[in-house]
Amino acid sequence: MKKKNTSNWALPISSKTGEPLKPFIKPRDTLLTGIIIINFGFFMWLIPYIGGNNFTDSLIFLFFSFIIGCVLISRAKLGNKHVLAHQIIILISDIFIFIMGFVLSIYLWSTPGLLFMIMGIIIIIVLTLFSIIHCLYWLVKLEKYKVKNEVFRRDRNSIIYE
Repeated sequence: MKKKNTSNWALPISSKTGEPLKPFIKPRDTLLTGIIIINFGFFMWLIPYIGGNNFTDSLIFLFFSFIIGCVLISRAKLGNKHVLAHQIIILISDIFIFIMGFVLSIYLWSTPGLLFMIMGIIIIIVLTLFSIIHCLYWLVKLEKYKVKNEVFRRDRNSIIYE
């Protein structure tokens, strides 16, 4: 009898093919994306500040990009483990995006003009649809991964003999 070496498998094994599943997140890419989003928000706030314009208008954008960047960095630090933590982070961040849509719309509605009111409505619709689609996509994807990961842990803990 020969014992299979299951301790080297870092990812769950597909029940259909027997191959390791692809990771659901690439930590380096996600970390880099988070850093880029934070820097982009900072520079979008810094440009009006240096120009002497009213930079308080861009503070909303800075706050929004900082939170989204921090969420991406935290997901990168988690890596491909702790699937439930990823689901909770995605749910909270999408609720934040949904609320920020209303905040941006209220800000646009406070300025006079029909164009700003229409832009506010469009922002609410787009960010609501984006947050719902993004949240559902990732929650379903991670739930499938979580189920496969639990089966993998159960199989990995048992000794397999051929």
